[in-house]
Amino acid sequence: MAYRRIVLATDGSDSAETAEHVAATLARATKGKVVVVHAFQRPELAEGAVARARRIAEREGVVCEVLLGPEEPDRLILRAAEEREADVIVTGSRGLFRAEQLIGNIVRKVATHAPCDVLLTRARPEDRRPHETPPYRRVLIATDGSATADRASRKGYALAKRLGAEVTLVFVGHPKTGEMILADTLATMGEDTVTTEMVVADGDPAQAIMETARRRGCDLIVVGNRGLAGARGAILGSVPRDVAEYAECDVLIARTIAQSLDEIGPGEGGIVVTGDHKVAVYRDPGGVVRALAATCTHMGCTVKWNPTEKTWDCPCHGSRFAPTGEVVNGPAARPLEPTDL
Repeated sequence: MAYRRIVLATDGSDSAETAEHVAATLARATKGKVVVVHAFQRPELAEGAVARARRIAEREGVVCEVLLGPEEPDRLILRAAEEREADVIVTGSRGLFRAEQLIGNIVRKVATHAPCDVLLTRARPEDRRPHETPPYRRVLIATDGSATADRASRKGYALAKRLGAEVTLVFVGHPKTGEMILADTLATMGEDTVTTEMVVADGDPAQAIMETARRRGCDLIVVGNRGLAGARGAILGSVPRDVAEYAECDVLIARTIAQSLDEIGPGEGGIVVTGDHKVAVYRDPGGVVRALAATCTHMGCTVKWNPTEKTWDCPCHGSRFAPTGEVVNGPAARPLEPTDL
């Protein structure tokens, strides 16, 4: 994981300037490229809205592409991430998860349906924005020892190593259990080159994570997206949701949905990466596995499993497919195509 393909979502506002700096300095550190995405309502203002992001990227010596479009912002952002095979989407988080503020509603949709990791930045004054330096110095990684948490931890450690940052590794729960899980996580990551502090905390997991980040002076929290996928993202109290909304520092929501066939139980679906392509896998209640191409037959976006409706949903234009691939709702006209694992 190097975050070389970065999608930067900006509306050109003052609150988006931190995200523009973070995306550019992150790309500089990873030798990556930034795709600046802006959805406009007035075409004559579109170029002006991305001008600052262009200047920041150029100043950092980063390759910059601009994508402008008149469609809904979340759809344009998600489409850009799909088409560019983005590693991460960087966006501001003003009004996060508060539907009365349009940008917040957009961020919520992006965080819920993104095909990649999502980095939510908090607005900072000029003297606290990264300039020609790595955007983060101390990264908090939260783990509960699960397979999905291990994936988030691996991404967090890879990023910390690339940036030369220190890590605070946190478990919330019983001290003895925490000690074992933290030691095992660190050994599994094999990151003896990254300075790591291990912390066992108690109390509400989201609150403990945020308080530890504040006390340790962390400027980034890494959490997995489990609990954000599909309709379950609306459940109040989920750890990634609470951390994403209320943490004082930036938050990286690492995409950790099922990537192993063994993790998909009867009556469930998930996206499995095999070779260089993605497969939509459904295991029926009897245990029989059905493998489908994960590409929506409408415009080519990657479908996502909706655990509540038991359907494959396209986040770009709203097409919906049955677990076995048949079209439930358009605009797609053809079913998902069978494929091999």
